[in-house]
Amino acid sequence: MAGPTQPQVFDDAWDDERIDAFYQDQKARGPRSDFDLIEAGYRGMRPDDFSRYIQVLLSAGHHLMETNDLGETVWDRIAQHASGAAYLTALPRTLTAN
Repeated sequence: MAGPTQPQVFDDAWDDERIDAFYQDQKARGPRSDFDLIEAGYRGMRPDDFSRYIQVLLSAGHHLMETNDLGETVWDRIAQHASGAAYLTALPRTLTAN
């Protein structure tokens, strides 16, 4: 099995309207975990747009530290990717303090 790879990222910038539409589309797909919502944004957005998407999720009351069935947060998975560092900056500092 191959190791982690670069997520699919599109080159065009996402304005606030597009980020909100993406969020609404994700919610309309039926019950989705907060983990899945975060991962979907990570896989389709550039780091700056992803950071703004995270703020949308926070404002809507989503839990950014939710884990998957393996006990991983999305942030754990992002950290495994070579290009993940730029995305990890979207994690609010208040959530990384122990």
